[in-house]
Amino acid sequence: MSSINWDKHWETNKEPEGARDFAEKMADRLREFMRSKGIGSVADYGCGHSTTLFRLAEHFTDIDFYGYDMATSIIQKNTEKARELGLMNLSFAQDSLPNPRKTKTFDLVTCFATLHYVEEIERAIKRLFERVNPGGYLIFNYPNTYTRKTYQEDIQPDDEYMKRRFALLLAGRNLISQRRIREILGARPKKFYSSIKSNIYVLVRNS
Repeated sequence: MSSINWDKHWETNKEPEGARDFAEKMADRLREFMRSKGIGSVADYGCGHSTTLFRLAEHFTDIDFYGYDMATSIIQKNTEKARELGLMNLSFAQDSLPNPRKTKTFDLVTCFATLHYVEEIERAIKRLFERVNPGGYLIFNYPNTYTRKTYQEDIQPDDEYMKRRFALLLAGRNLISQRRIREILGARPKKFYSSIKSNIYVLVRNS
């Protein structure tokens, strides 16, 4: 993972407004997808503030949702929030990539804005796919060559925090392509959402 202390990060940082807005839009998109596919269980790896999970759990009260993150601080915060909201179908636990310890499988596994921090990205994607039930789906975004170029241009030369946070990506140590994803999973990734080449969300079915 990156050199950032994620426990400290989630203790001191609130969810940026832009990230929250996007998470809510993703919840809307996933809501329609879940209806059409008959999804019965969902897990998100690298869940962070879990805005998307909370929105979905509030809507689908008969579906079980799980959020996994390496930081105990955000797991504790999310667990308390779910309890306060009375969301008995939403639970959180500590786990991390590229080698998650949990063995439970799900109809839908998501991983958003997390693989950018994982050096062994191919192993991480394989392990995520192993958590998908037969006939289920994996949806994730990933760092590619366009992502690296965008971050190199956008991060200011004197911004040491961002350079340290995205060190793997900036160094090109965890970039991957859709072609390589297909090779390692044995299934063709389809575009689930994308507005720019540097941030593509793909869907892979475990058929």
